[in-house]
Parts: sequence; structure tokens; C-alpha cells
Amino acid sequence: MNITIHNATLENHPDRVDIKINEGLIEMISSRPISPCEKRIEARGRLISPALIDPHFHLENALLAKPVNRSGTLEEAIRLYGEIKTRITPEDIMERAGRAIRMALANGTLWMRNHVDIDQIGRLRLLDSILAVRQKFREVFTIQIVAFPQWGLAENSEALDLLWQAMEKEADVVGGMPHGEKDMAAAARHIEIAFEIARHYDADIDMHCDETDDPYWHTLELLADKTMEAGYQGRVTASHCCAMAGWDDARAERIIAKTARAEITVITNTPVNLHIQGRGDTRLVRRGIARVKDLLAAGVNVSCGQDDMGNMFYPFGRMDMLEVANFAAHTAHLSSPEEIRTAFDMPRSAAARALRLPDYGVEEGKPANLIIFDTKTAEDTIRLQPSREYVIREGEILVENRSESIFSSRIPGGGEAF
Repeated sequence: MNITIHNATLENHPDRVDIKINEGLIEMISSRPISPCEKRIEARGRLISPALIDPHFHLENALLAKPVNRSGTLEEAIRLYGEIKTRITPEDIMERAGRAIRMALANGTLWMRNHVDIDQIGRLRLLDSILAVRQKFREVFTIQIVAFPQWGLAENSEALDLLWQAMEKEADVVGGMPHGEKDMAAAARHIEIAFEIARHYDADIDMHCDETDDPYWHTLELLADKTMEAGYQGRVTASHCCAMAGWDDARAERIIAKTARAEITVITNTPVNLHIQGRGDTRLVRRGIARVKDLLAAGVNVSCGQDDMGNMFYPFGRMDMLEVANFAAHTAHLSSPEEIRTAFDMPRSAAARALRLPDYGVEEGKPANLIIFDTKTAEDTIRLQPSREYVIREGEILVENRSESIFSSRIPGGGEAF
């Protein structure tokens, strides 16, 4: 279908524009009227944006409401999930993951980087299910899969063997959790192993780093050092980085500078970490998120992720990356117009840089992966959390909002109202 969009607002453009989409590409952006195509959308001054990206999520445990995490701690969540990994069926994973993806699509997210546990408990069962989910939704939703060894590598030969197998099975990115090892020396070995595997497959790296309240852990520094040593600048992501909130200023300044030189993206999973960190504090409860403002000031690429939804890690969430960016803006004190626009870019251009997505953006010649928001400015989009009037992927309207979200019949399980 060829589409024309009329009287739209485009960021950093002084005039309203018309956009012509032809065979999935943005053929023309013009301040002058464009003749209507077979499908004509009247934007009425509403904002056109590139579609959203969730750079950090766990599909296989989305909407897993039981068992309940009574303490609310990360430690209990990991233990509970470990106890049920072998009982979760592929059919259950695919059903829950499908619901999460349809929610994401309704909110304008077209890409996701998903972390799948690879360990001696679940072995490759979770990966196989997510590979099937990726195949099922491949025409409407893109999933990068991170092979995530949550239970260690340095002294876990079984997990190491499974990680190699996961990459052979077409996982895309090598994951890790170095602070899960017994000490910093073992964490360094964990990182070294991950780089060995990543170099073998020419794969990127995305690690859960320092997801703890304990300032002893500073595996982000080890990761930055190894990234520069290996010449892997621009290909590494560090997620969470919670311990950074407890570092003294000298340590933080040193490690943030290294992170910038290593061109590491930092992903703050703000809603989940606000909920799950600081559980042991009784006064002045720590926020448990990375020093976002300091990272931005140093030139670090900072994005944000939903991480979890409706499970033992996080009982909330609705797969809305605008909501996640709003959380990030609040907790990081991003309040000036320029800072709010930076928050708006976290699940857009910053996430696209982390996932190394080609041809991202609203420009002539690029794929038409677009949202029409019911607002006119970036600041209002973060503030008002508006309706996504249209979600378009490669020139096809996937979601259209009138009184409710209507899905394209090409979305698996989503041909009816959401």
C-alpha cells in the first residue's frame, strides 16, 4: 500500500509537512502539498516520530504472575524463577510473549532486544521458545536475542557450553552478568569469556552490570577496560548499572569517563530498578538507578528499557516505552526542554544506536517505520503519554487508533480490537 500523510509535525522542522510512502520507503517529505495516494492520512498537525524500541526485555517471563515475590527483592525473584523454569511449557511462553508483543505494537514499539536465560536449569528450552516467537512475529516485529547466562560463567562449565550452543542456534548477542560471580576477579574472567565467544561469532555484547545496591561491585569498569582492549567500541551495552548510585564521586567519575571512551551504551531499566532495589534500606531509600545525568554529560549513549512486566521481578508495566522514558526523566531529574527531548530519544535514536539498527529515522529513502502521536511536541509527548494514532511498519499500517486499538490482520493473534 502506498500512503500519504498530510499536515504532519516533524521534529526540528519549522513547517508542517506532507510525507509520501511508496513500497515501504519514505519517498518524499515536503512542506508543499503532495497529491494523495490510495491511502490518505490527515495528521492535523500531529507529531510524526520514528517508531519506538525496547532495548532490554525478558519476553519468556512476561505476564508470569505467579509465584509471587513476597520480599520484592531481586534475589527472591531470581530464586522463584529458577524454581519454575523447567515447568514452563513452550506453549505458555509463546502465549504470554505474544500478548506482550501485541501490547508493545499497540504502543508503537517495533524492535526489541530480548534477554533469554541460558543456564543449567532451563538449558536451551527458553531460547527455543523465543526463537519460535521471533519466527511467528517476524513480519511485524523484530527481536534481537541476547543469550544471558544468569548463573555465572567463570566456574560454570555447563553454562559456558550452553552459551556456545545458544550462539550456534542463532542467538544474536552475547550476554552476561559478571556481578553474579563470587568476586571481581571471577567477574573479570566472566567478561573475558564473553568476549571470546563474541569475537568468534562477530557478535555484539550486552551485559547486566552491577544490578545490586552493593558499591563493591564495579564490573562496568572491567567491561569498559576490556572493550577498549578488544577494539569493541560501539558494540557493547551495559544494562542496569545500579551500584553506580552507591559509588563515591571519584570512582563514578573515573568509570563514567572510561565508559564514554569505550563507547558503551548504558541502559537504565528505571521502573524495575526503582521497584526492586533499595529493599534493605529503611531511611533515604536508594533509587538504585545509574547516574543518568552524569553519563549524559560525559557523552555516554543512554537508553532505557522496560525489562520486565507483570511477574515476580516487576508486577507492573504495560509495554509502553513512553512510560519508561517518563520514569527515566523523573528519576534522573531531566526537566529542561532539552533534557526532556533527550528522554524522548532514549527509546528512539539512543536505542537504535545500541541495537545498531540501520536506516532508523524519518528521512527520505529510509523505511517507513513511523508513529503518529496525538501531540505536537516532544515535551508534550513525554508529559501526556498520548495515543498512538497510527503505527506503521515499512509502509504498512499495523495499528490504527480510533476509540480503541485496531490491529492489522497480519499481526499473529491481533486481528481484532486489542
